[in-house]
Amino acid sequence: MKKPLHYKLLFLLILPSFCGHSQSWIQQSSNNQVDLATIYASSNNSVFSYGDSLDIFGGFATGSQYKTVNKGFTWGYQDMGSQIIKTESCFFHDDNNGVIVGENQLSGNGLIATTTNGGASWSVGVPHVERFKDVHFVDAMNGWAAGRNDYVVSTTDGGMNWTDVSSNAGDHLLSIYFTNSTNGYVAGAGGVCATTIDGGANWSNLNIGTGEDIEGLWFINDSTGWAVGTAGVIFVTSDYGLNWNLQTSGTAEDLLDVEFVNDSIGWCVGTAGTVLKTTDAGITWNAEVSGTAEDILSLTMRNESLGWFCGTNGTIFIYAMSAPNQIDESYFIETTLYPVPADNSLNVRFESYQTDVRLKMISITGQTIYESSFSGVQLKLNTADFPSGTYVLQSLGHGNVISKSFVVLH
Repeated sequence: MKKPLHYKLLFLLILPSFCGHSQSWIQQSSNNQVDLATIYASSNNSVFSYGDSLDIFGGFATGSQYKTVNKGFTWGYQDMGSQIIKTESCFFHDDNNGVIVGENQLSGNGLIATTTNGGASWSVGVPHVERFKDVHFVDAMNGWAAGRNDYVVSTTDGGMNWTDVSSNAGDHLLSIYFTNSTNGYVAGAGGVCATTIDGGANWSNLNIGTGEDIEGLWFINDSTGWAVGTAGVIFVTSDYGLNWNLQTSGTAEDLLDVEFVNDSIGWCVGTAGTVLKTTDAGITWNAEVSGTAEDILSLTMRNESLGWFCGTNGTIFIYAMSAPNQIDESYFIETTLYPVPADNSLNVRFESYQTDVRLKMISITGQTIYESSFSGVQLKLNTADFPSGTYVLQSLGHGNVISKSFVVLH
């Protein structure tokens, strides 16, 4: 039985002012299909993402960088020059000064490059004997990079020169994290882990208690941190890595990166679009709707309300209350939905002609059940097969998102 007409449609308007509505992961267009291995937000507006070299002209390749200066409203491609670069990790001190590590795909050597102008040009240092997987800095001068075959190097001059300070962990290193200029950790394949208290001059092995690969490390102070890895493992330590406790992730997907914004709130990401969030220091981890089935390879969070992840096939998403709008914050796609409530069909009408609007219909459980591009004034959606309940229709265009919930009653 249908409800009387005085049961009005509930509207939810998500504004760019971020005025208290719930967060969600919103897809952005990087305009590429390159696997993006690393992402770093140097400020609330400027974000850098890097990945595989682009194949052009019958086998030649060039390193690729994607950059935004407007929260991801637009992403631009920057040619990194003639180096055949596969970037694995990056770190930026500010919007201009940054470091990337990875490998030269032609020679197979490890590669470290620095920029002082936001990636417009790069200075490539001497080749290294092993390929790098991760880089971390504690300030503008002191940084470390780690990679294959237990290889670790350090710099005290912002990346101009690097010194071999290899650990004795014993296998390929996938992640490195320092809390200050002396206290640091490395971890990697087969669960290997080591710590140093003298900047890498000496290392002591740690036993995490797993044979899984540790893909990501994050510490909130010298003693307390998390390690995530393959098969959904999450471990936490509060005593400088002497003891590690397994936390329940609720997933068997490989977890590839982890980041905390304070001592309670953190995220980890992984294969098949996996995003997990905790608000109680990992006592409980809850799955979030990521909006993608691609592998998520890297995560960067500015605070508990703003962040990005990247992954395979050019995937980039922002964590926000609405899609960023750098053209006209006052412009919205005025939308009317009727009848109220819907039965077998729902009419969507825009107050003026719209171009290139992306429509997405989401169930209250977060499942996308309809997605399409649209240009015009009005369209009719078939809701005859929708179970009775509440849904959300997102209209994405002109840098804005309008989300309006509606009820289907049969």
